[in-house]
Amino acid sequence: MKIQSIEIPLLASLKKGFNFYKNIIESSSFRHFSIPLDCSQLVDLDIQDQLSKAKKSKYDLPENLKISFFRQLDLQNGESWLINNKACLYFFEYSKIQSEFILDGYRKYLTSNKERNGSGLKRLPSLDTEILYVGKVKRNIGSRLSTHFGYAHPHTGGLQLKYWARQMNLQMTVHIIAFNEDIGDFINPLELELTKLLKPLIGKSK
Repeated sequence: MKIQSIEIPLLASLKKGFNFYKNIIESSSFRHFSIPLDCSQLVDLDIQDQLSKAKKSKYDLPENLKISFFRQLDLQNGESWLINNKACLYFFEYSKIQSEFILDGYRKYLTSNKERNGSGLKRLPSLDTEILYVGKVKRNIGSRLSTHFGYAHPHTGGLQLKYWARQMNLQMTVHIIAFNEDIGDFINPLELELTKLLKPLIGKSK
C-alpha cells in the first residue's frame, strides 16, 4: 500500500469504530451487575473436587464458591442471553482504606511465590483508589474470574486471590459490564479508558 493512500482505509476504520460505540451508547446495549466476593471462601479443593479435577483434566471449583458466587453469575443468563458468550469488562472494588495493606500483601506474595503467574504491578501504584484490578474478556467471563480466584493452571496469569487475599479475609465486589453485541477487538479501547478512570491498584495498563 502506498503511503499516500493510507488516509482512505484509516478514515474508514475510524468511522467504523465511531459508529460502533455510538450504537452502544444510543441503544444501551450492555448490562452492569455486581456480585459480592468473600475471599475467605476461596478454599482449597476437597478430595472429591480433586478427583473430579483429575478425571476432567482441568481445574474445578469448591462447592461453596459455586454456590456463593457462580450461582449469582448464572442468574444473569436469560432465554437469549448467556453471560459466558458475551464480551465483558470487569473490575474488583474494595474499601479505599485497605489500599496500602492490600498492596503490601500482594507484593509479599509475588516475592515469595514463583510457581504461579500473578498480575503485574506498576513501579509506583496509586493508593488513592478503591479498585483492585480492571480486565476484559471477549467471552468466558466465568473462566477468567476462576483464574483470578486462583483455580486455573499456575502458568495462566491472574490475581491468584486464593493464595494471598484469603488470609486477609478480603471483602470485595466484582463488577461486570456485559455487552449484548459481538464487540470483538473494540473492547480493548474500552478497557484502557476504564483503567485510566478507575486507576486500579494492580495491573500495568496505563
